[in-house]
Amino acid sequence: MSALSFLIALAGLSLGTYLMRFAGVKVGAAIATKGRRRIRSTASAGVDGREENRAVGVGGDPGESTAPADSTERVTMWMDRATVVLIGAVFATTAVFDGKDIADPARLLGVGAGVLAAILRVPMLLAVVIGMAVCALIRTTGIL
Repeated sequence: MSALSFLIALAGLSLGTYLMRFAGVKVGAAIATKGRRRIRSTASAGVDGREENRAVGVGGDPGESTAPADSTERVTMWMDRATVVLIGAVFATTAVFDGKDIADPARLLGVGAGVLAAILRVPMLLAVVIGMAVCALIRTTGIL
């Protein structure tokens, strides 16, 4: 794999990750809005026939509704999990394997360095560059 194709694949993965997060926020907001509309339409009518715009939540206080917030958080949580699964699948197939065989030790150590950098909360792009640099250094020096 050439460096250019790797960078293009990395950019595509990053774009897909951000699009999944964006879609999760939009879907969550749509679900929350739908929940609010449903609560308002089922609210009790007032004395003069007008609909009250209050919803009764779990605690019984007017205006306190937990359904829309819960659904938004749930969608965001599942989209976050889907993003992690996507990144994990790409990691497992491209970092650990080289075709049908296990990758060489230099690549595995480079991936390990990149993962360690990510665990230490280094920005993602810098973690990838660190992993690439470790792998290149080990291959250049011929240690493994």
